[in-house]
Amino acid sequence: MMITENKRYQRFIKRHLGFLSNFINLGSIQVSNAVIQLMLFRLIIGVTGLTEFGLIMVANTYAMLNALFINYGTNQSGIKEVAIHKSNKPQLSETFYTIFYARLLLLAVSVLVLVIIYQLHFPNARYFPYALTIILSETLSPFFFFVGIEKLLLYNLINLFSKILSAILVVLIITTKEQSVWVNFYLGVVTLGSNFFLCLYLIRKYELIHFRVPLQKMKIFFSKNFFLVGNNLSVQLQQSIFLFTLSASGNTFVLGAYSLCDKIVWAFRQIIIAFSSAVYPRSVIVFHENKGNWITMKKNLVLLLAAGFIIVAAGVFLFAPLVVKIFTGGMDPLAITYTKCICLVPLIAAINSMNVIDLLIKDKYHYIFIIGMILLGISALVSGCLLYINKTGIYGYYLLIVESFSLPLYLYFIRQSKKTPDVQ
Repeated sequence: MMITENKRYQRFIKRHLGFLSNFINLGSIQVSNAVIQLMLFRLIIGVTGLTEFGLIMVANTYAMLNALFINYGTNQSGIKEVAIHKSNKPQLSETFYTIFYARLLLLAVSVLVLVIIYQLHFPNARYFPYALTIILSETLSPFFFFVGIEKLLLYNLINLFSKILSAILVVLIITTKEQSVWVNFYLGVVTLGSNFFLCLYLIRKYELIHFRVPLQKMKIFFSKNFFLVGNNLSVQLQQSIFLFTLSASGNTFVLGAYSLCDKIVWAFRQIIIAFSSAVYPRSVIVFHENKGNWITMKKNLVLLLAAGFIIVAAGVFLFAPLVVKIFTGGMDPLAITYTKCICLVPLIAAINSMNVIDLLIKDKYHYIFIIGMILLGISALVSGCLLYINKTGIYGYYLLIVESFSLPLYLYFIRQSKKTPDVQ
């Protein structure tokens, strides 16, 4: 009986070994990224002050938006394609080169927009060009490939090395407030070199022969992923639109406090992304094998995420003063208030991540896009209302209000997806 039980556990572990390895590696990537970045933010604030930190983070957020645009949803569709075709070298080559050719085209558009913004003297635009290295590093990111093949150890180690080296460069070079414009440059330059190396490694290791992507195939790619990139940008804008609005308003004191909370939420989102990215390849396979098994798997994962992030929410709320003191070196009352306001945001985002995966594996990209556009409209409306009310103490509720709309929207469209055939 014991032997039979042991064999059952061995089969379970063997079957889910790729997922477990993916989760451990992705988790360590994102947790290390979040910890290093948050520690680095503390050092940056110590040199530049909370007000200047807010301006740096506006440029950082702008770079992240551009990175999402250039990525064009490939960290979702690319993972799926690689997971399905990882034993098919010609198909892998086609996926690899299609994605990178598309990214290069989008990079050209991004740079053109950056030049226009700089020439038109948008608020705090002088910080934006220094963040170009972050945009370039995302252009060359092979993250989708490593997740899809479920072999992340090398990517994890190099990513960790890059983040540590970037942090060292910032600490050693940025010593005065006047040098703060260079922070984003050093945050991206090492990762840019690392991603270039990883791309060369993949081409050699997996014999990704040069593939000329037909124009028709590029059109199909841009058309299919349009809904994904639209959603990804809208999700980022939902979090960032209020940040940009505060930046334009000139209220740098509030901007600094809000930027800190914005980055705390960002850190938790990285952990959620790690979990959902690890689950995604396995979810695709389980769904295609048996839809009932996917429903059970999803319910169990939602319960697991809810339990974990309820504890996180309680911790953030109860220890908000300590969190602010750790990252700013002081007890900024507004930052403490905002930190308490955002304590439930990671919980809602974590639960909803499984709903996103549900629509992704069914190829319901257009539903995801519609949800994103609705939430973006809600974000703009909430942002305008908060500024109209003009009570800085309630600005911290912005993220919670917007995130709260996401759950019912996704649940509604998941019900709608059951009325139409799923893509197999």
